[in-house]
Amino acid sequence: MGFKDIPAKTALACTLLLALSGCSKETLNGSGGTQSGGGTPPPAFTGPDPNAGFLSSKKLRERAANADSYAITYGALTPSIIATLKTYPLVIVHPYNGDITRDQIMQIKQGVKADDPSDNVVVLCYISIGEDSRTFKLSDAQMRSDARFTGDGSGPVIDPRGPGPSGRPLTGLDPRGTPTNGGFASYYVNDNAVRCNGAPNKSPDQNGNFLTRFVNAGDPLWYATVKDMLMDISSHTPPGLRELFTETYGRGLGCDGVFLDTVDTAAPNKYTTCSDSNHSSSEWTAKGFSDFIGRMRSDYPDKVILQNRGLFFFDPREPHYQVSARGKIDIGFFESYHLDNDSLSTISPYFPDNKYNSAPKLMAEANRPDGFKVLSLGYADGFNGPKPGMDLLTLLNNSGNGLQIFKDDIQEAHSVGFRHYITNAQVDFVNSFVKNNADMTDTSPPVWSSVYNANYDPPEAMAPRVGIQQAASNNAGSVAVSWDVALDMNRVNYVLYYAPFDFSADPDFANATRVVLSPAVGAGYSDIWSQANPNTALQSFYPYQSTISGLTQGVTYYFIIRAVDSKGNEDSNRVVLTAQP
Repeated sequence: MGFKDIPAKTALACTLLLALSGCSKETLNGSGGTQSGGGTPPPAFTGPDPNAGFLSSKKLRERAANADSYAITYGALTPSIIATLKTYPLVIVHPYNGDITRDQIMQIKQGVKADDPSDNVVVLCYISIGEDSRTFKLSDAQMRSDARFTGDGSGPVIDPRGPGPSGRPLTGLDPRGTPTNGGFASYYVNDNAVRCNGAPNKSPDQNGNFLTRFVNAGDPLWYATVKDMLMDISSHTPPGLRELFTETYGRGLGCDGVFLDTVDTAAPNKYTTCSDSNHSSSEWTAKGFSDFIGRMRSDYPDKVILQNRGLFFFDPREPHYQVSARGKIDIGFFESYHLDNDSLSTISPYFPDNKYNSAPKLMAEANRPDGFKVLSLGYADGFNGPKPGMDLLTLLNNSGNGLQIFKDDIQEAHSVGFRHYITNAQVDFVNSFVKNNADMTDTSPPVWSSVYNANYDPPEAMAPRVGIQQAASNNAGSVAVSWDVALDMNRVNYVLYYAPFDFSADPDFANATRVVLSPAVGAGYSDIWSQANPNTALQSFYPYQSTISGLTQGVTYYFIIRAVDSKGNEDSNRVVLTAQP
């Protein structure tokens, strides 16, 4: 159990599959491009440069972090779609699926007012890093006949820990894995052969849903490959990092950042079974994904990095927590939080787990000093047709069917701190529904929650752990305070009130010292995964801890912790603990 990435991960990645499959781009989105992303690099963009003025007024990463709305589309960029996208501060596009040019991206980046950098748009571009889309439908024999896929012949590789259960340590491993010398490039994996009887041996593992091969993102050769890929050179080849980020390589798209997909290749092995068509047993590559992001952050320090799902990286019950990319990414992305792309269901069957188990843990990480913004995505229909009680046209105000459901979808996402968008299963239905229907007024304080939930299966609401939870004397003159997470529409910070006397009866705490806390990871929190029963063990640990120094020894101090959002709304709890340094 746990964060259910695998059942829901099919939504965005399935759109990539459609582009790679027999459907042409014309069928998908009306583009005149070819499946290989055809066309030649466009001439230099001649309009007002959206980069120069924009970068001098606000840095990209800051603007992305402050965006209160966003839009995403995997389709072609028609003039009318571009006009709508210009109205958003943050936009995600798919250069391969949409056969996108630099000119189109630059038009979006200009915003509504081409000569005014204050409304410029941050544009992120899709890229897959956990599967090699170039291998779509290729057999082993076909791959062996192409130097792009054979490399030094040492691959595919397998888990360097050897056979064993899911959930073992993920640190201290050889990032390249153990070679099988099967005649393929070193970055392909063959872990399914180790775990599943009858799985192909010395053959790169394939995602049976998407018909592409899984890769070890931690192999430096894979990073170099992704960095240099060119969209117009061969079929099924998406643009690489250089083509996405620069304006001088390939199409020179000039994207402001990336939307990193297929991170779920590194999901816990227990998330899928040998009978699943998308089975993968490569949890050992988790640190490699973080290393991939670290290399990209080093090479492109000013670009925005968004990680789609991979929520297990932010769950202390999984060893992935110790190797997450927190501090390297700018944005996390929660797909299918409340409305998924299943045509048979109205509300996602995983929503209770998402709300009561996943969201508190995710937001505990997002709101750390080195945390990240979180975007979410809901679906107004499914891959196999309309969802019960909903109409896609409601997003364009051309129907009222499902209106309240869509409004609830916004509220559920925004209430925990996400910034939301709703689209269709193909992710090409550009609209302004969320932006037009979201009330961004925030006059309420954060609401305390809990990363621990005894009501785990089936998931139910858990009693919140309000305010300060522990106050323990440390070295001479200091006390360590611990607390749980609070949720709010906006970013949550925490403040400590303390004094060497009981001030709890003072309505305004006027005689107490007030400190804005910069919390560290709580003691033992990152090791919960190693406990015999991590979920039960979580009851005794907290995500946040801070040490207060300079206290007088032998004096009893009183401590109160409150949550305050970025709008200045502070909760009013009066939970007090004492400690004597």
